[in-house]
Amino acid sequence: MLHAKVPKCNHRLDRTTFSTSREMDFFSKKELINQTGHDCFEWPLVIVKELVDNAIDASEEASVAPIIQVCCDSTGISVADNGPGLPETALIGQLDFKVRVSSREAYVSPCRGAQGNALKTLFPMPYVLDPKHGKVIVEAQGSRHTISCGADPLSQRAIINRDKSKLGKSKKLQISNGKENLGFSCGTFFRLEWEPNPNGWPFDPDYDFDFWFSYVSNLIDGFALFNPHLSIELNWFGQKHKCWIATDKKWKKWLPSDPTSPHWYMQTNIERLIGAYITHERDAGLNGDGKLVNDFLAEFDGLTGSAKRSRVLGDAGLKRMRLSELAADGKLDTDRITKLLAAMQRHTRPVKSQGLGLIGEDHFKARILEMGCLPESFQYEKELDKPPKVKTDENGEDQKPRFLPCVVESAFGWRREKSEERRGIFVDRRRIFAGVNWSAAIKNPFRNFGSTGEGLEADLNKLKAGGYEPIIFALHLAHPRVSYTDRGKSALVIEGDGAEEDAR
Repeated sequence: MLHAKVPKCNHRLDRTTFSTSREMDFFSKKELINQTGHDCFEWPLVIVKELVDNAIDASEEASVAPIIQVCCDSTGISVADNGPGLPETALIGQLDFKVRVSSREAYVSPCRGAQGNALKTLFPMPYVLDPKHGKVIVEAQGSRHTISCGADPLSQRAIINRDKSKLGKSKKLQISNGKENLGFSCGTFFRLEWEPNPNGWPFDPDYDFDFWFSYVSNLIDGFALFNPHLSIELNWFGQKHKCWIATDKKWKKWLPSDPTSPHWYMQTNIERLIGAYITHERDAGLNGDGKLVNDFLAEFDGLTGSAKRSRVLGDAGLKRMRLSELAADGKLDTDRITKLLAAMQRHTRPVKSQGLGLIGEDHFKARILEMGCLPESFQYEKELDKPPKVKTDENGEDQKPRFLPCVVESAFGWRREKSEERRGIFVDRRRIFAGVNWSAAIKNPFRNFGSTGEGLEADLNKLKAGGYEPIIFALHLAHPRVSYTDRGKSALVIEGDGAEEDAR
C-alpha cells in the first residue's frame, strides 16, 4: 500500500478573529433569501405582500377603509394607499440596519406582521437586483425620498443615500371596477425600481411575465378575500387587470390600535414587553422619570378604569411604582412581573372569539362567485372557540381558566369544467387561498394539522379535491398568538398556554 507523504510545515497560522457588521445581513442575495425566507424568483410576491400589509395597517390605524393600488411594470413594483402617510422619522428608523424597528414585535395580538424586518428587507432589494440603477422611491406627507442602498466592500457596512425633495399637490388616484369608481388621495407611495430588462424582471430571467402575473394576481385576490373593507386594484404593465371594491367599508375587526388583552400574554411575552418599554425609556434618557405601572396597565383591554387598575396594583404590590423599577442589575424582577400578570388576568375578562372579527359568509360568497364559482356549489363554515366554564376553588373563589380566542373560517366553491387558460392561470385548476390574521399568505402555512402530520393539501386530496380539480378553497385563521417555523411564514405554529401546538 502506498502512503502519501504529508509535507512538513515549519510555519504556524495564527488566525485573526474578524468582526463583520450585521448590516450585511441585508445586502446580498443569499442574506436576503435568509431574511425573507423566499428565493429570488418569489421576491415580487414578497414586495407586494409586505407593502400591502403595511398599507392596510396604516389605513386601519387612521380609521379609514383601505384603498390600495398595486402597479407592476418592466421597471418596478409600486403600492399606493389612502393612509395618513409614512412619517419621515419612521422611514429613517427603517434605514438603520443595525437595529430592528417594529411597533408589533413586542406586543401579543392578532396582527398582520410581527417580525419587524419587512421594510428592511425591501430597501436593499433593488440594489441586490440591480447594483447600478436599483433604488426605492417613497412619497409621503409632502416629501419625496429617493433612496439608494449599497455596501462598502471593505468595511462591509451599509451605505445609504437619501435625497429628499418637496412634492406638489398630493396625488389623486382612482380605481374602478366598471361599476364603482373610488377616488382617493395618496397617503404613501412606495416603489422599488430597477433598469428595464427586455428578457423579463431581474428576479429570474427563466420566468416570463405570465408566470409572475399568475402569482401576483392570486396574492391580490387573497387580500381581497380576507378583507371585506379593502378596495384594491392591480395594474399590470399599463393595463388594469382587476379591481376589487370593498363589500363592507365599515367592517369591524380587532385593530392594531386596539388595546391588547392580558389573557393573550404568557410570562415570557409580558417580560418582553416590559423590557422593551424600559429599554426605550433608557434610550430616550428618561432615567427615573418613565412610565408608571398604572399607565402601563391603562393600555390593556379591561383595565382602562382607574378602580380596576388600583385593585391590580394592590394585588401585585406595585402602587405608585414605575416600570423601570421592575428591573435591577440588568435583570427583570420575574417574581413581581408574575404577580402583576396574574392580577391583570384575574381582574379582566378574556376577549371573546367574535371580538377578533368575522370575515363572514356574505363576503366570502360574493368574492368566490366573482371568481367564477357556481352559486349552488358555495359552502361556508366557521368555528369560534368558546371560553371554558369558570371553576370555583376550595375557598369559593372563581378561577378563570386561560383562554385564547380563535376564529377559523373556510369557504368552498366549484367552477365550470370547461378548460380555460388566462395569462398563465388554468382557471379549472384548484386554487387555495390561505390567510392568517387578514393577511394573504404567499405559501400555504397550514402545513401540519395536529397529530396527523398532514396539511391542508393532503386533506383536500383525501376529499377528492386534488390539484387539477376546478375548485376554490379558502381558509382563514384569526388568533392573537401565532408564530412560524421560518421567516418565510411557510409553516404556522399556534402557541397555546405554556406550550406550542400545531395548527388545528
